[in-house]
Amino acid sequence: MLSARIALILTGLTFAIWETVDIFQIEVPAVAAFFAVSFFGCTMWFWRRESGGRAAIAFLPLFAIEAGSAPFWKHVMTETKLAGIVLGTAGIAAVAGVAATRRNANRSPAAST
Repeated sequence: MLSARIALILTGLTFAIWETVDIFQIEVPAVAAFFAVSFFGCTMWFWRRESGGRAAIAFLPLFAIEAGSAPFWKHVMTETKLAGIVLGTAGIAAVAGVAATRRNANRSPAAST
């Protein structure tokens, strides 16, 4: 099974690549460029930092915007909208998984008894 850390890195890279391609396909390329840089930056930040607490949380608004805006994308197929929703939701779940893993790792054995 895929760990939450690997899932978050793969989802972040997927959106970074997707937004990079969108720079040349949408009406406002600056928005796609901003999101591409944001996803890539958050992914690299999370990858390089082993703890990843703040880096993982930084992904949350990016994934929420992608998943929430996907139903309203113009001039794209339904499958593309569905992929945006599914990937955004998977990213949010990965952030929750990383946060839960980090929270469990920070608990002391004496506190759990």
